[in-house]
Amino acid sequence: MKKKSKILIVAANPKDTSRLRLDEEVREIEQALHRSSRRAVFALKAIWAPRSRDLRRALLDEQPQIVHFSGHGDVNGLVLENAIGDAVVVPPEALRDLFNLFSDSLGCVLLNACYSKIQAAALATRISHVIGMNEEIADGSAIEFAVGFYDALSAGRPVEQAFQFGCNAIDLLGRPNKPQPIIISRSDIQPTGDVLLSANHIYRFRAECQPDVDNLRSLLSRGFDKITIINSPPFPDVEVELETELSLEELRAVMRRVVDGHVMVQTVALRDEYTGERDYDLVT
Repeated sequence: MKKKSKILIVAANPKDTSRLRLDEEVREIEQALHRSSRRAVFALKAIWAPRSRDLRRALLDEQPQIVHFSGHGDVNGLVLENAIGDAVVVPPEALRDLFNLFSDSLGCVLLNACYSKIQAAALATRISHVIGMNEEIADGSAIEFAVGFYDALSAGRPVEQAFQFGCNAIDLLGRPNKPQPIIISRSDIQPTGDVLLSANHIYRFRAECQPDVDNLRSLLSRGFDKITIINSPPFPDVEVELETELSLEELRAVMRRVVDGHVMVQTVALRDEYTGERDYDLVT
């Protein structure tokens, strides 16, 4: 008998994070696989409320060919749980090192979580295909993407085409400013580990004081190439230049996590469009 392709769904929604419709997403994936004439080809296993040790054990026990993460994420990593059910952010490097241990059997990872492209790029150094989200994605869009992807995969389409079906499922919702899923293959990775399709942006912004910039640097971790203080006048306000792959909205999302980061959020812009003026309409 032909060995089944195992899909491991990792569903994480810690109690101190906003509620997601994870049960609906898993049910829709199960239905997409079950309705297919090729349903006998796939075996599905879901783990709920996973801690990092639960993820490791599930990978060891199941040896999946596909891992589907459903939950929260930001530019600093994916969100799992700790022993009491609160959120723990797993850095991209730690996730990469874990998944690398299974790269001989793991062919595809789908990170159905906000701002997961950095994690996707880290994993794609050893995994054939990794899918992530370029920005924030709404529950409904995440579910539609998953249904489109598994409808096509269970119909025998290759991963790249299944990704296109997932993107089209979002398009068919007819929503403006739709999210931008991305797919990264090992062939997209340079020997240096950089993603060939990535392009850096240079931003400028103001911050109330140097400690705010230091806090931002810490939150970004390795998610930037260069950060420079342009001027440091006698008063606390400083002007900063930052080079990063992050989109403007991704960068603002990190800035909103800085205590008193409102000046940064309200002034940040691409270097060529920077004025230094605050946009007070922006929610901080």
